[in-house]
Amino acid sequence: MIWSDGLRSTEQTYMERILPILSTLPWARAIVSRIESSGWIISENKPLLFEARYAYELHLAGISAVYEYSAGVGGSTVEFRIDTSPPWLVELVSVRATVAAKAAIRPEGNIYIQSLGPHAGGSRQTEEAEIITVEQKIGEKVFSRDRPTKFPPPTDGYHLILTDMRGYLDGVGEDEWDYLEIAYGAAGCPRIPEEFVHFSATLAGIREPVKGLFDPKNPLRASTVLRERIHFLGFVHERAFAEGEITERARYAHNPHLVLSSEQMTKAMASYPLKRSSSQS
Repeated sequence: MIWSDGLRSTEQTYMERILPILSTLPWARAIVSRIESSGWIISENKPLLFEARYAYELHLAGISAVYEYSAGVGGSTVEFRIDTSPPWLVELVSVRATVAAKAAIRPEGNIYIQSLGPHAGGSRQTEEAEIITVEQKIGEKVFSRDRPTKFPPPTDGYHLILTDMRGYLDGVGEDEWDYLEIAYGAAGCPRIPEEFVHFSATLAGIREPVKGLFDPKNPLRASTVLRERIHFLGFVHERAFAEGEITERARYAHNPHLVLSSEQMTKAMASYPLKRSSSQS
């Protein structure tokens, strides 16, 4: 039983309502066409459906965008160049349930439970491994085939990677401390409670706190590019599939290597069209 793999009835209904609207928008028609050519509203299209819901949120905010925008990094494209001043380049990531998360689900009586931890049946069946998997998925959006991809060095706008976290831990857990840990690690965000810090073993066998993507000590090769080119990481876990949910539920973490002060962060987020009424980093 994989909770996050299927489409919810509310998601199905919402997509059936918004896709015809998106098809009337010249800049969003290509998204609908991709969904249609890929089988329409099915679970396999969840990443595309997430793109459509994001596009619809932009539409609700009165904003248009360029879809699959070429920012000049090889032949790669960024999913959205938002028509704001300054512009935003936004790439979306959809986290699906990992093999380890699926393997950790077992029946217990009439219910199913998920056991992820140091003794859950293997080193890959841990929350630490799930966090590192999310970091790797995000990293693929800036570094692929041994070279930077999608995002150029920043100039006059802002760069954001927004991650759909519904598949994280197979949708069982939603912890904003994990979001901060993925971005900063415990070393970069001391306010993460000690009991929420995850540890993993180094190559030398020493257990250390998981390092965030903005941490210069993160071993992922993509981390260096991400620190140089991405201003914000965003995380969202939709539940209701309704208008405004992405705007209200998304949480953002700023890159301290590019956004150097709270004043800069406030200025940046002021130009982002899908910020909450009380934005938090």
